Amino acid sequence: HSREDIEKYSLSVLGEIPFFEVIETEKVFKNPDDRSIISESFRMLMSNVRYLQKNDSKSNVILVTSSIKGEGKTLNALNLALSFSSVGKKVLLIGCDLRNPQLHKYINYDKNVPGLVDFLFDNKKNWKENIITPFDSQPLEILLSGPLPPNPLNLINNGNIDLVLKEARKLYDYILIDSAPTLLVADTK
Repeated sequence: HSREDIEKYSLSVLGEIPFFEVIETEKVFKNPDDRSIISESFRMLMSNVRYLQKNDSKSNVILVTSSIKGEGKTLNALNLALSFSSVGKKVLLIGCDLRNPQLHKYINYDKNVPGLVDFLFDNKKNWKENIITPFDSQPLEILLSGPLPPNPLNLINNGNIDLVLKEARKLYDYILIDSAPTLLVADTK
């Protein structure tokens, strides 16, 4: 809930995102020139993440998670991805919450469009064909999770996600993963 909650465990705070009540789609800062408090807080988070990154890495993978659902994982992952994209970085955002995907809601897409799940089921398919670019103002690329699978944990652990990440590392400066909550399901671990 606060900076003190984090610091009592001797952990660093990379950024603070204020709570704000507006319509879901208005929480996404699509305009790279936006100077609102929310966009600036994500730019600060992005700058701090970039400061901590390893210089020898061609592509950085960032997993966004939290303990339970409803804490803002998807919104934070999307806005952080848009922050990187707004400074000219090539970014892929992967919807990896296979049980309760929310990313499609923020970009007004049907949650059953082909996505990551299709490749996890059959690695002969080309996952890049399922990438969407929903914002005219930003070149952010998104791989939605796709249709709800009957066996999400098995899909995440079958090795095909590693194939996606290996190939994506060659194509993108940053890969952000919107994951499931850690306390509710084993998928994120």
